[in-house]
This record gives sequence, C-alpha cells and structure tokens, in this order.
Amino acid sequence: MSEKLLNSESIIHRMREAIGAKNDGLVGEFVGASKQAVYNWKNRGYIPIEYCVTFCVKTGRSLDWLIFGAESGNSVAEPTANYRIDFDEDYSEIPVYDIEASAGPGALFDQELISCSLKFRKDWLTREGLHVQNLVAIRVTGDSMDGTLATGDTVLIDRSRKKPDGVFAIRIGEVLRIKRLQQMTDGTLRVSSDNPMYQPEHIHPENMSQVEIVGQCYWRGGRVF
Repeated sequence: MSEKLLNSESIIHRMREAIGAKNDGLVGEFVGASKQAVYNWKNRGYIPIEYCVTFCVKTGRSLDWLIFGAESGNSVAEPTANYRIDFDEDYSEIPVYDIEASAGPGALFDQELISCSLKFRKDWLTREGLHVQNLVAIRVTGDSMDGTLATGDTVLIDRSRKKPDGVFAIRIGEVLRIKRLQQMTDGTLRVSSDNPMYQPEHIHPENMSQVEIVGQCYWRGGRVF
C-alpha cells in the first residue's frame, strides 16, 4: 500500500515546534533522514508516512495532530483539500535516485538521494518475478549505450540479478556506469558499449575487487524519438 502525506510544509512546521528544532535539518536528524531529504519533501509536497510514524512514536504525539493539526484524541472525519492520504493498493512505488549513471565516461556515485518515484503495477511485478525490495531506478547520461539506452532514459535495476550476461549497472572504483557485461571463460569480465564508437574494456580476475555489479537493467522508460 502506497501512502503519501501532503502539505509537507505544515507537517514539518509542526515537527519543528514539537521538538524545538531551529531548522529543518534537525527535523531530518530526529526522524533519521538527511537535510536534503527534508528539502525534497518540501519541494515534492509530501512526506513518506514512515517518517511521520517515527516522529509520533518518538514524541508521543498523534498522527491526527501531525497530519491534520488536530489535538490528540480528537477525530478528523474528512481530510481537508490541502491534506489527503493517498492509498493505492494496486501499485508499488520504486524510488528513482538522483545518481546519474553515465553510459559514457561515467559519473561519481556520491549518495543515494531519492528524487522521485515510479509506480509499477503489483501484478506486473509478480508476473516478471520482481520484488520491490530489490528494485531501484536511475537515469542515464552519455551516449555509449546508444541503440539500447539514451540520455534521459530511466532504467529499472534489479539488484538481486548480478550474474552477467546482459546490460547492468556497474561501479568501477567511484564511477557508476551502465554497460553490457559478459563473463569470459577465464574469469575476465568484458565491459562493452552498444555504441561502436566505444571500445570494450576487459577486467581481469585479479582486479575484480575494484568492481561492484549493482544489478541488471530490467526495464527502460524514456522519450520516443
């Protein structure tokens, strides 16, 4: 069940008042989120409900008060237009991280901050043998996978699938890339691009400690050209 709490500014304001926080960053620390996450909540207009529950458990305040401004013990018959709880039982949300996976020279894998989310039908995920806890999505930059992926595409990555062959998100050192991987008979990993302008790389077994296969690219979404 997907649950979002809207009008995040009012909720964060009540959080700050309740714990005497001088800034939003302290609210984030209190519920186990980063300052950037709180900034994203304000921009998107909602807060994941688990952080609201955490806040209420730690402070003893009620969800009615936090979400609607009602005093503890008072009931709220209907959410107002500015406050609503969205229940969507047929869909699962997959987080889209603001990591730019470069399908070219690469981009630094700094930190996994959720920028938004994508909804997938639960029955489709079941048919495909996918499990929500294993799934993340990232956006592609670069042209080395042209023909398969383009800059701006969003790819769904199954982190439980890490055995080549196929298209995978792979981290080499601090660089995150999307490449086509093939395991050779001698243990060498062939890292290639679908754009013929890029030459394949070969990572020998003795250097595999520098490599992390993040997961297989299972689905893509993007513009139609």
